[in-house]
Formats: sequence, structure tokens, C-alpha cells
Amino acid sequence: MGEFEENVTEVIKEETLQEVPQETCETKKKCNCNLCRCIVDAVLVVAVIVLYVLYFFFPKTASHKSVQTVVNTEPRSGEIIYINIDSVNANYELVDILTKDIEAEMSKQEAVFQNRQAALERKAAQFQQNYQSGILTQIQIENAQQQLMQESENLKADYERVMGDLEARQAAALKQIADSVINATKRINAERNASFVFSYQYGGQMIDADPAKDITNELLEILNEPFKSKK
Repeated sequence: MGEFEENVTEVIKEETLQEVPQETCETKKKCNCNLCRCIVDAVLVVAVIVLYVLYFFFPKTASHKSVQTVVNTEPRSGEIIYINIDSVNANYELVDILTKDIEAEMSKQEAVFQNRQAALERKAAQFQQNYQSGILTQIQIENAQQQLMQESENLKADYERVMGDLEARQAAALKQIADSVINATKRINAERNASFVFSYQYGGQMIDADPAKDITNELLEILNEPFKSKK
């Protein structure tokens, strides 16, 4: 990567190539930075997706609409129960399935874009070599410059499109996990009739809790039931 940028910079210094190769290098450099940064960011998002969903989802259920629905039901017991997010994250089969699927696609796309990027670097290096040898006409030089810029722009556009698709898949996975956890929790609480259901995680706001109020194992039994027959 550094060698390619240095080579392109040398070409830029030539008087006949002051403008376009610079744009090619700058565009490509931005593409490379965006590619590396976004891939890393996306992988990190996958790693914390379940933690984020479970941690922030429960407080949002206390909406005005939910309060209106609860008013018409019988009084709650006053009991407080909770689920362990870390345990759900580690033991819910659906989390493992969706995480592996997205991680596999991330690795695949990373390889695809790395190969395209390497091919563009080789083409730019060949152009530089031909230019320095003086075998190109002015028209060939301009055409080669334009082609390199276009391929660089196409690479960036394709990357953004692919990452957008992956982000949409992550959003769908997030919703699927959240819906299943919330529905299973409601099934449990239909019998417990607890007034509050909290989420617990190591290092979170709740430092200690009564183990007897932990419904995580019961929740995981319900969540993993559909996957038992597939093993």
C-alpha cells in the first residue's frame, strides 16, 4: 500500500500529470481508509450486537402505550426478576447462528475487495512504468488516468453498497434476536406476574442480585427449544 502511494506520488510530480493522478491517489487512499475502517467497525458491531439489543431494549418497553395496556390488567405482584445478558449472549443458539453467518460474509467481502484493490494497484503501477518509459502517447496517458479514476470510484461505490447490505442484514438480525428474547420473557412473566424485569450484565449498573430472581436459564430453555430438534 505505501509503495503504491509513493509510486503514484512520483508520477504526480511530473509536469504532464499534475492533476488527475493526484485525484486518483487521493480517491484511492480515501477508499482504502474507508474500507479498512468500515470492515473493522462492522466486525465490532457484530461482536456487541446482542449486548446492545438486550441492554437498551427493555427500558424502551415502558412507553406510554404499554402503560395504558397494563392499567387494564390485574395488579402485578411487586416482584422483580432479571435476565443475565452475558449468559444469553453466550448460550442462545440463534445468536451463534446469526453471528457466524455475518462474520463469514464479512470475511468473504473483505477478500473480494482486497483482491480488487490489489488489481487496481497493479494496474496503476503498470501505468506508471509505461509512462516513465515514454511509450505512451498523450491520448493514452489521459485515457489511462481516466480509467484509473473511474475504477477507483467504482470500487468505493461497490464497497459502500455491499456494506449497506450487510448493515441491513445486521438490523434484521438485531430485530429477530430482540423479538425472540422479549416474547420469551413475556411468556415467563405471564406466570410470574412480576412488576419489573431487568437485564443484568457484568460491569453494568446492577452490581449484585438475588440468584432466586434470575430467570435466565428458564429463558434460554424457551429460546433454544426450536434448535434442539436440529442437533
